[in-house]
Amino acid sequence: MSEKAEVRQISSLTEGYEEQKPTFMQAIQEEISLPFPIDKFRFLIKELSVQQKRAIAHFLNFPIVFSKYKKFPDALFQKLLFQLQKHYLTSDRERLCWVIIFAVLDLLKNEAPGSLETFLATKEENILKFGRWHVYWALRFHPGRAIERTSWEEAIREFEEGLEEKASEAKSPENDRSNDEKQSVIEQKLKNEFALRQTKEKEAQQLRKELGAQTKKLEQFEKEKQQLAAELLILKEEALKQKAEAEAYRNQLEARLNRMKQEKNDLQDLVKETELKVQEMKANAVKAAHEVEQWKQRHEKKGPGNTQELIALLLKSLLPESDKLYHELRQANPENASVLRAQIRKIFDLIDLLEQFRQETGQAQPKDLVQVSEPSFEPVPSEPEASRQSCVGTFYRRDHGGYVVMEDGKSFNVTESMVHQHGLEHEAEVQCSPGRQQNGMTLYEIELLLQGDDTYAPIRQFDGYVELGNYFTWYCVDINNAQNRYPLHRRDIEIQQPNDGDPCLFNVADEGRFARLSRLYRKTKQSAAEQEFKAYKPSLLRRQAEKPKPDPFLENCKIVIVGGLRKWFEGVVAETGATLIHDSGDAPERIHADLSKADALFFLLTATSHRATWSCVEIAKQKQIPHFVIQGSKSNLRMLLWENRELITRKQKI
Repeated sequence: MSEKAEVRQISSLTEGYEEQKPTFMQAIQEEISLPFPIDKFRFLIKELSVQQKRAIAHFLNFPIVFSKYKKFPDALFQKLLFQLQKHYLTSDRERLCWVIIFAVLDLLKNEAPGSLETFLATKEENILKFGRWHVYWALRFHPGRAIERTSWEEAIREFEEGLEEKASEAKSPENDRSNDEKQSVIEQKLKNEFALRQTKEKEAQQLRKELGAQTKKLEQFEKEKQQLAAELLILKEEALKQKAEAEAYRNQLEARLNRMKQEKNDLQDLVKETELKVQEMKANAVKAAHEVEQWKQRHEKKGPGNTQELIALLLKSLLPESDKLYHELRQANPENASVLRAQIRKIFDLIDLLEQFRQETGQAQPKDLVQVSEPSFEPVPSEPEASRQSCVGTFYRRDHGGYVVMEDGKSFNVTESMVHQHGLEHEAEVQCSPGRQQNGMTLYEIELLLQGDDTYAPIRQFDGYVELGNYFTWYCVDINNAQNRYPLHRRDIEIQQPNDGDPCLFNVADEGRFARLSRLYRKTKQSAAEQEFKAYKPSLLRRQAEKPKPDPFLENCKIVIVGGLRKWFEGVVAETGATLIHDSGDAPERIHADLSKADALFFLLTATSHRATWSCVEIAKQKQIPHFVIQGSKSNLRMLLWENRELITRKQKI
């Protein structure tokens, strides 16, 4: 076996492979707890071969330099082994035991816990083959030591007695002559130890003096530390006191600021309510005067009996019409659903008006009949001479209704019922046709040109229900999250007169604190309310979490849009970072040069001539420019730009 192989073998023993560890670990633990027989170990070393000694030295990392031209340093090897034996560390003594097992491994590798008798029977043969001390140490670490304890102890005792007799016979006269030399060596060692002891005592005395000085310094430092700790505690208490005072002062300022903000909001709400009330009162007055005038004219021409018959016939014709529209609504596309619902609402509002008029037809005061008119009806101009010059405007959403800003800078308010009637969304483009009444007030008829996008409206809309809280305070609660609970606006309480538990749709402004009713459903109409929840304004209902506008993703791109007005699309295209090139479709030749260099082409077919469409499409096909059709809303344009961004920016990447 080579020297490296022997080192690997003894390393595998110490690492405790599963095959060897249970065999020898118990014997090793017992030997570590007993006094080590150094004299018997010395005799075992003498029986080792040079190759085994080198392997042990390599394994134990002894600082021995080997040379093939020099004799193995036995004296240094034995000295290092004996020093290892003197160590009190269990790991060092355990390593020494593994070294012994390695030395006698040839005797133990085939032994088992029950083979002690067989081992003793071949003792003399093994002594001749391996050596007396190899057999002795193999017996000490035999696996049968624990199982056959009595036989093993008797065999060890007999073996040691035989070894002592052999050792006494083998003593040479040389050992007797060397006793004097050993005694002189021992005396010299005693002298050296005595001198070393005196030196160490002097050093210990000096160290004790230094320790006393260091102890005094440490006590001084401890006093200073305690003093600094006391000062630090005082400073901390002062800091906490100042912090508490500052916190109390800050809380006072915050409370004062909150009160001021609340008062400001209340004042703003009162101002808005006052303005809305004044506008509604003006509109109601105009409508009331108009309806009174119409009622007078009809009443003068026709008798009461004839009026009742006409009302009955009209009611019978309206109900089948509403049923027909309801069936169409169930099968209609989501785009047409809002229009159908608005028509159904108009029919039922008209039915309510007719029935109430029929009940009150005998009353003398016409103002009672005017009160039944719903504010959601569009006022009709009574004078044929009223100005009908139309104007384009942009609709902006509020938490209740909204307002339209026209091209000439004028603006007018739009009620919540008008928003539902026309299906208006934020930033929708509308055609406004003004009409002047007899009292000089101007009313507008609205026609939708390009639908907006409620995703970016400054309000949030919730499905929910009305709840009566403590102290007769009304709240609107989100049906999906009860934490979204807002106090109901006082004006909605006065006009709508809700009941506790009524389902509703309600709006809340982004910075607002009050809920405004958009739709209120009585408990008796629960099924209709559920249908409205499912069909109404998905763009608003999806906008519970704020949707930030995306970063520009079409920078350095040119977008050509044909149809409509330029201002309808400027905001949407500007969000993408692209450059807008627009033509209304009246003279598309003006943009043909820019179109050939553009990245995408869009059409608004509802406001574009066929000539403009085909001339631009031909150029787009020749230049391989992607072209799309806008489906009547700004949200559709946003979606087309985002979903086709890779196709639009393809030319930029080439």
